[in-house]
Amino acid sequence: MQGRFRRTQHLLNALPVLEASVRLGSFTKAGAHLGLSQPTVSRHISNLEDHLGVSLFTRQHKKLTATRNGRELALATDLGLSHIDSVVRKTMMQAASDGLRIACTQSFANCWLLPRFSDLRRASGDRQIHLLASHWLDDVDLDGVDMIIHWRQRGWAGWPVQRLFDEVTFPVCAPSYLARNPLLRRCLDDPLTLPDFELLHYEERPTEFVSWADWFDNFGCDYSRQDEGYRFSNYQFMLQAAMDGEGVALAWQHLVADRIASGELVQVGPTYQRPDAGYFLEYRKDGSNQEQLDQVLEWFHDAVG
Repeated sequence: MQGRFRRTQHLLNALPVLEASVRLGSFTKAGAHLGLSQPTVSRHISNLEDHLGVSLFTRQHKKLTATRNGRELALATDLGLSHIDSVVRKTMMQAASDGLRIACTQSFANCWLLPRFSDLRRASGDRQIHLLASHWLDDVDLDGVDMIIHWRQRGWAGWPVQRLFDEVTFPVCAPSYLARNPLLRRCLDDPLTLPDFELLHYEERPTEFVSWADWFDNFGCDYSRQDEGYRFSNYQFMLQAAMDGEGVALAWQHLVADRIASGELVQVGPTYQRPDAGYFLEYRKDGSNQEQLDQVLEWFHDAVG
């Protein structure tokens, strides 16, 4: 027996490619949006046109224009997939409704929250806490979370805000690296000597985080070697490299305090605190688990105090 959707089942991979291509007006932009190469996008569209027997785009002088058939099929795809996505999110929210959903960065989760997670769970009466960790929080669906921990003073969700930490930064390295470079000790009093050592760089977002250039500028040093040294796109990887003795990392106090207390890292330069910058917790006030939310807010207040 043939299925109801036999005409479209084998087109499901190509239809989102068509929708993105029509919406963005470019195979190249559609590929970047979907994580596909431009030739792969072109192949999907060609296969779709061959199967349907119609042209979905006209191509003149390097300009891509969707035909009427292309626009109609793209619109139908958008409507269908948007509805599916909405139902999937609603289903996931219902599945997670028995607990609190907290979104934060991978760095915050690994460096600060996870070592305290059992204590947090006990403080909320052993009820479920769903931790949603992502790299930059851009992919967090605010409809599916009760709290979000972030670094933007202007806010992320427009919810009530609880300040967690000031943005306090300073250089750190492993005790083994300091033993091999004893002159590094003088950087606490004279930060201008720090560029003489191997500096590890975190690929921070421009203007959103303190960089080595910002840190040096605060101490009156024009840092002109910022293109040198090893660069990391992951904060935990950079800290691990510092703990392995590969160089000096610029660290955020709340993310390295535990490692300094354990002796894995040592501070080797003065502290720079950027005015008004910090880490913040935003929380939803219209959820169904208000009692647990209040308990978690109280726990965060005590834990960071």
